[in-house]
Parts: sequence; C-alpha cells; structure tokens
Amino acid sequence: MEQLKNAFYEVMYKYEKSFSEHGVMANLRAWETAKAPLLTLLRKHPAWQEEAKAVVIEFSEGRGIERDVVDEVSFAMLQIADEVIPEDERPAFLTAFRAAVGEYSSTLPEEALEIIRNSGKIKCASGQKTSRIIGRLCRQFHVDAHSQYNKVFAQLSDALNPLQLQKTAVLSLHPCDFLEMSSKSNTWTSCHNLSSGSYQAGALSYMTDDVSMIFFTVDKEVKDHFYRAPRRTRQMFFLKDCMLYQSRLYPDDSDEITKQNRGIVQKIITTCMEVPNRWVLKTKRDELSECCESGEGSRQYPDYHYQGNLSVLKGTEIQNPIVIGAKPICVCCGSHNRLSHGLKCNCEDQVVCQDCGRTVPRNQTRYMENAFHCNACLHICAVCGSVIHDTMYPAFDRRGNAVEICFDCYHASLEPCAACSVQGVCRIIGNSLCARTAIRHTA
Repeated sequence: MEQLKNAFYEVMYKYEKSFSEHGVMANLRAWETAKAPLLTLLRKHPAWQEEAKAVVIEFSEGRGIERDVVDEVSFAMLQIADEVIPEDERPAFLTAFRAAVGEYSSTLPEEALEIIRNSGKIKCASGQKTSRIIGRLCRQFHVDAHSQYNKVFAQLSDALNPLQLQKTAVLSLHPCDFLEMSSKSNTWTSCHNLSSGSYQAGALSYMTDDVSMIFFTVDKEVKDHFYRAPRRTRQMFFLKDCMLYQSRLYPDDSDEITKQNRGIVQKIITTCMEVPNRWVLKTKRDELSECCESGEGSRQYPDYHYQGNLSVLKGTEIQNPIVIGAKPICVCCGSHNRLSHGLKCNCEDQVVCQDCGRTVPRNQTRYMENAFHCNACLHICAVCGSVIHDTMYPAFDRRGNAVEICFDCYHASLEPCAACSVQGVCRIIGNSLCARTAIRHTA
C-alpha cells in the first residue's frame, strides 16, 4: 500500500492538488475493498503485472483502408492524368486505374489484374502491392512526369497500405490509472482531466467502485509505470457477473478500434474465468438502457448512457444492472465529496510535504520542483534572500554569525579568493580573517 500511496502523491503533486495522507489512504482503502473481486479475477491472467495492477499485452494495431480517403486521392491523381495523357489514351488509363483502386485493397484479385494488363499494357503479378501496380501504370502513361505526381502518389500509396503499429494494451485496476484517465501528458483530454475537467471527481468514482476497469494503449516502449505514459486511446469497461459493458472510446470513437479493444478484453476475461471465449453482443439502445446505471452520489460523466455495448457470456442471462461509480472520497478530509469539478470538498486546503511527509496547511508551503515543501523544510539564502530547496552551505557573516547560503552565492563569494595571494593561509586558518569577501566560509 505504501507504493500505491507514493504513486497517488506523485499524481497529486503533478496537478498541484490539495491532499492529505488521511484523504489519500481513505481512497486507497476504499479502492482495495471495492476492487478485491476484480483483482482476484485478473490476477489469474498470465500477463498480469502485480506492480502495475494490470494485465499488460503487446499487440499490433492496424489502420484499415479508408475508402473516402482513397476516393479523394484517386480523384486528384485523375486530374493530374488528364493534364498529361493525350485524349485518345485516357480511356485505357482510366479503365486500368479504376480497376486498381476500385478494390480498396493492398493487393488485387486476378480479375482486376487482367483488366489492368489488357488496358494498361503492363505486367502485374498476383500478390503484388496495388500501389506498385499503380506506380507502374502511371509510368506507362507518363503521368509521373507531372510536377505534383510524387506528392499525390505518396498519399495514394499510404491510403492503400494499412499501417501496422506495435502498441501495448493495458487493462488496469491501478488507482493512478483512473486518476490519469485523461492525463495532461496526452495530446487530448476529456472532462475527467485533473487540470480543469468538470468531472474530475469521476476519476475517484470509477476508482472506488466494484465494476470499473480502465483499458488504454501506450507506445510499445513503455514497460512500467503506465500511469505516467501518454495514452493513445482509452476506454472504460465494466464487469459484473457474466456481463461486460464497453463504454465510449477516446479520443476518437472508431468502430474498428472499439471492436479490437472489445476482443482483447473479452479474451482476457474468459481466460481468467477459464470459460470459452463466446459472447453475445448487444448494441441496440433499447436493449442497453436497463443494463447499467450510475451509482448514487457518483460523479463520473455517464457517457455509457449514450454510447456503448454489452457483451454477455453465451449461455447466461442478464441479471441485475451494472451499477457504475461510487461516491467520491475527498482527498483532503476523507469525507464524501459532492463536488464534480474537483477531488476535494469545501474542507481546508492541505498538502503533504514531500520532504518530511507531514500534512500541513497549504498556505504554509511552497510548490517547487514539482512538489509541495513546507516552510520548515525550506531555506532562505543569507545573501540573496531566495527560498531554496537544495543543499545549503554554512558560512559566517561579517558580524561572525553562522548563516546558510545557496550554491550560486557560495561560488560568487569565492571569486575574490581565486585571485588572492594568501588563499593558502586562509585555508589553514579556516577563512576566518579574510575581509575581502562579504561572507566568510567555514572550513
């Protein structure tokens, strides 16, 4: 629990949130109790990582061929061709070109290849990439001589060749993955982001209920501390008995990625349950309206009421609805937080000093170096007056009083000594008699 507490603190410092040890531990105890059944279940998966509190899987994510993009770029290519190809040759090029792009595929069937051979008078083999065939066709008709050809051909090649990206998928129960469900490290945010989101408390509601799991993808280079990494996509899943509800995909609600994510999570759950991976999918809103509801006093944005789907294990029936979200707990006082736009209620602002670990009033601290530090753990330089959270150097002022100075002032005050002819003597007697510097340093 200490490790989770420190990670929780880290997120609070990141967003400069008020919090106390009592409030954080109240949330973590609620998380531990509520998520116990899900933790027990997911720990059965061979890809479970205990420190991450998540099932972590590497996978390949493909971008499908988008027909509207192919059509748009193909139109641009035909415009170029009209400017280059003689009028009597255009019908042959048009027939061959349409046969190539009309399949919306990275490779072509034999029927399309035969049309291209006859009309385009070029060689093309089965299994050859469509983009290469189009390139050969354009060279045959000298379309490649146009100044815009390379640009348009590159766009068409990209559109016809699905991109495969290696990513890491994380199905997590880690408290900080809920807190960072809309991280400011992302290139996108949602209303649950802790910087300015109107449903910040929703992260706590998801974190402390007994059904919510957060699924997200990160770059394949990320191997641990997943809550620190930018999320490429994120989606909430809710599991109760044999029902798995999938909410909206962020940042873009792609049907293809939603289907892919659902397949990954379904497989994880059935592997843990040791049952066949066979589900009945329900997508109609009238079927889903009674399948889930928001918990009393919860503060999450209920996007699952507007977008989502329900998977039911084959051979089972829908029982009681899935109750999503718990009452959020204030991260300061540990009481029920009724405010959606923050992590705390209207109690006193407190923070935990990173140095001494004490919970102190926020107005008795300073936020420096990405954390809060209480006044007792900070230092004031006797020369420049700066508040310092760093190593201080002992010295004597001109009256002989012991003082502390910062690194910059320490070295600045030594500059006259560098040119002094008796600096060796000073070292022997501890610099105590030198009148050339404003500050005399201890030996």
